[in-house]
Amino acid sequence: MEDLKDSVVGLYVRQYIMPRALIFDTPGFVDFRISGKTPIFARQILMPESFFINIESKLIEKYGDEAKKQIYSAGKKFGYSFAQLGHFENIKEHPGDELKKWVTIASKFVEGTYATQIINETDVNNKVVEYNLTNFAVANKIGYDYFFIPAGAAGIIAWLFQDFDIEGVLFNSRYDDGVHLCNVTCAPKNFLQKKHNEVFSETNLGNLEQNAFQYQSFNKETPIKYQKSLQTYLNAKIFKYKDGIMSYKNERFFLLEVSGMYLFEKEFINENIKNLIKECAKNVGADIFGNFSKNLGEIVEFLSALGWGEVTISGGKKVKVIIDYFPWTKYYKDIDFLIIRGFLEGILQSVFKKEYSSEKPTIDINRGRLILLIECNER
Repeated sequence: MEDLKDSVVGLYVRQYIMPRALIFDTPGFVDFRISGKTPIFARQILMPESFFINIESKLIEKYGDEAKKQIYSAGKKFGYSFAQLGHFENIKEHPGDELKKWVTIASKFVEGTYATQIINETDVNNKVVEYNLTNFAVANKIGYDYFFIPAGAAGIIAWLFQDFDIEGVLFNSRYDDGVHLCNVTCAPKNFLQKKHNEVFSETNLGNLEQNAFQYQSFNKETPIKYQKSLQTYLNAKIFKYKDGIMSYKNERFFLLEVSGMYLFEKEFINENIKNLIKECAKNVGADIFGNFSKNLGEIVEFLSALGWGEVTISGGKKVKVIIDYFPWTKYYKDIDFLIIRGFLEGILQSVFKKEYSSEKPTIDINRGRLILLIECNER
């Protein structure tokens, strides 16, 4: 599978980062290390594209610009956090045109499972990065995206330039012979406002740093009871990879550093929106994960291979789900784990043909790792 891994990471990136930057062969864990300066392996989950397509489109349809602003805010925080956690190089360490190389490295790494191609052009003096994107996740289906493309990119570039005021705008979204193309500009807000009518802003980025020791300690790779890893499913061609797109059957998946999941949920405090987030996740859980198999043992092994940790499901009318070694971030107390609970409710619905509901999980970190106990009750 080395050829596949080279394709996913990008040969250009591998000239600058260490071997095994992406770890696919450890059951329960999917990790990456993009910078040689840090021993941290950042936890990732392989996420289905349909969830973000559904939640962005439904939130914007119902709440309009207010939803766009909140999605953008969460996305920019995620992009900045992602770059900060990975200790991406920045302009303080690489002044002038040296920084261009690191903009390209970050772009090529993201390109691995998010796009067929990302081309960038960087003007260091004016802090402007122009992107041309081909078949980028989410936007390739609905023609727009606020979380990953303009906001996530803005967060990364804000870190690289060490400037909170850098924002992102997606424009010229179009389809050419079934291929989705779009342009993105990341630049200081006042630069963007001269050319674009819709420019969102999020500068509250100063409290996103994770404690490196805690993150590494809670997320360290540990043997679990299952034997199958993401590499297993890649080798078996259950997951396929071509032109920057990793897919299972007709569903596209991409790698998400887990802070993105936490920060997305943390951004929304409205109960109606929370219910919508879980409902979207439930639909995806039923349609994708629940249809992987009707055998719960095979499903939980599959979920574990996608980076969930060690998943155990037991019970009947009251189903107990224990997720050991679930990816930890400092925000673990701040969310209700709506996305994961929704996925699980959908899986149970698909397998047992019954409706289930769940409450916020019981959390245990006393054993030096994050353990979630989720009770799903038959309605």
